[in-house]
Amino acid sequence: MRALLLVVLFLVAFDMHAQTPLLAPYLNVLGVSAAMIGFVLGGYAISNLTGNLIAGPFLDRFPKKWFIAGGLILAGVMLIGQGIVQNTAGFFTFRLMLGFLMAFVSPACSALLGETGKTALEQGEIMGKKGLVLTSAGIVSPAVGSFLAVQFGYGQSFVILGYMMIIAGVFAWMMLPDRVEGSTPSAPRMKGGGKQSLTAILENRLLYPAFLGGFAIIYAQGTIIYEVPLLIQRQGLSPAVTGILFSLKGLGALAILLQFWLHRVPVETRTFAGLGVLSLLLYALAIGLAIPIHVMMFFFGACFGMLFPAFATILTVHSPRELYGSVFSIYSAVLSIGAVLSPVLAGLLGNWHHSYFIAFFVTAGVCLIGGLHRFLLSGVPR
Repeated sequence: MRALLLVVLFLVAFDMHAQTPLLAPYLNVLGVSAAMIGFVLGGYAISNLTGNLIAGPFLDRFPKKWFIAGGLILAGVMLIGQGIVQNTAGFFTFRLMLGFLMAFVSPACSALLGETGKTALEQGEIMGKKGLVLTSAGIVSPAVGSFLAVQFGYGQSFVILGYMMIIAGVFAWMMLPDRVEGSTPSAPRMKGGGKQSLTAILENRLLYPAFLGGFAIIYAQGTIIYEVPLLIQRQGLSPAVTGILFSLKGLGALAILLQFWLHRVPVETRTFAGLGVLSLLLYALAIGLAIPIHVMMFFFGACFGMLFPAFATILTVHSPRELYGSVFSIYSAVLSIGAVLSPVLAGLLGNWHHSYFIAFFVTAGVCLIGGLHRFLLSGVPR
């Protein structure tokens, strides 16, 4: 069961990351302006955010397998549509629908995976393996996407990725069970149940470090994704250098995720240490400290590799199983907000020093709030 879910997650992450080197060039081929390309790419995050806000109650009331398998099959159709369409409006429409569908798939996978863990340590190990799978897919898939583009062209590459997504959906429908054996049955349907779930989650103060921390690291990641390619361009280096830098970031995450002994360290300690180091790295970039960018990117990846599984563990440990769907949907929505805000603010500022300073203040502020939160709730029974 757990292995099957990890396979599905790998296929989903592989398919989504393989699109990264295809999107902007394909839109350019369609004759889209640079400003419109940014709008189209940002539209995905906005539609994903909308879907996240809607998905939670449905994921808690119905078998998550339905949303994983059905969402993947429909997402595959949207990808095929992206490859066939020959105009900007059509591509944008398919892209928006894809973002909305994936808002159901990702939280459903995380929630179902979390249900397979029985203890806090086991759930931490599971989320670490999830991070390992996603990171591995993120390292390999962009190169495969570029290879497909060279061999078959941009449009045909989207069609191929779409068929791969459909196959993943059929695999999930055939192999995944409707419910994890021994897990708590879904809450009965009741009037206002969605509002009650949302209230219960928002009133759970033990989940706040994961929500705030998730926003902080996605904001930092968005700033890095925006600023680092521009830095390489300003230095007159080849765009291939950007790919190498982001591969180093993935390798940094992989290096941390392979340290399985870290799962025995208290999750609060891991989050505090990870956010602290991430803040220092951003501050070093903001003041222009003479540290090679290759080294910085590796350590950025290491911080992300430590933090993402830690936040997922906090969510599974401190929330009831019957609300996992809503919890991970809200978490995904928070991540989407960070993904939308960071490049927008970086673009408006137009100054990389200021962009990194804001990212530093966001991560350092959340780190301090997390420390204060832990101190204030140190006597709260868990």
